[in-house]
Amino acid sequence: MMHRRPLLAAVALAAPGVARAQNRPRRILMLLFRGWEEACDGFRDYFAVRHRPVDLIVRNAQEDLTRVPDMVREAQAMQPDLVYLWGTTLAMAALGPWDAHDPARHLTGMPVVFNIVTDPVRNRVVRTRTEPGRPVTGTEYIAPVAVQLGAMASYRPFRRAAALYNPREGNSVVTLEEMHELLATRGAMLDRLPVPLVEGRPQAEAIPGLVARAREGGAEWLYIPPDTFLNEHRAALTAAALREGLPSFSASERFVAFADALAGLVSRYYSVGAFTAFKAEQILFGGVAPGAIPVETLSRFSYLVRMDTARRLHAYPPVSLLRIAEAV
Repeated sequence: MMHRRPLLAAVALAAPGVARAQNRPRRILMLLFRGWEEACDGFRDYFAVRHRPVDLIVRNAQEDLTRVPDMVREAQAMQPDLVYLWGTTLAMAALGPWDAHDPARHLTGMPVVFNIVTDPVRNRVVRTRTEPGRPVTGTEYIAPVAVQLGAMASYRPFRRAAALYNPREGNSVVTLEEMHELLATRGAMLDRLPVPLVEGRPQAEAIPGLVARAREGGAEWLYIPPDTFLNEHRAALTAAALREGLPSFSASERFVAFADALAGLVSRYYSVGAFTAFKAEQILFGGVAPGAIPVETLSRFSYLVRMDTARRLHAYPPVSLLRIAEAV
């Protein structure tokens, strides 16, 4: 007992310090590609609801990849408790390939979570979804391509689809590659129509002509992949599809909720952000290694149908679909 008393006293004295360490705000450096949006709201709000103290330090690349090296250098100098990366393009630039990481150019020595990323395995952000192969984890935000194809066919069966995309965005490229491969196995076709580049920048004025070309080529659906450029010009893209009488199906919610796409099988941005925060919480407050946390999508997706577009196209969803779809 005489030997235990000093030990118990030492533990009692240390306990307040341990508690303070557990409650200290964790510094999270948020590196964004196109500014703050709904997924960031979900990420922030999760910590607030859970009463987890965090300091969010925000940097925005403003869709300019030439800013990324400076952002990486700032992160290396700061050494935050966690780095949050928004978007496929930014994640690829800041992390580099999992099997060709360059410490001189890529984030090193700190845990990372990514959000709103498309197919991180094909894009070499992680080795596999269950074993990332680096101190990185995160969330994918689009439904599996095969599931999207099934959702399109359940609304309107088709043999030919078309898709515009920015050829500089890896998330669009890999999604359409997979869709092309899957449709080929079913005897169907995907016409991939890259938006032309001038000095490396996609040209928005080409969108209406490309949509007309898709219709002339016999497309029965215009598929809209995850693509920042197309999101910026979603009103022009979906309006062009309406003029051509071409139903459009989106991989992400903004084209249906905030433009005139007909339908989409989507993850809610806010929910994806909150799910990413759940993973970050495990790292920051649970002591779990990022590489031990699998990369996942949400377990449920929302099937959105824009009813005013359905009326304008005379393309109403089948009754069986209306039982599960959300009208917007």
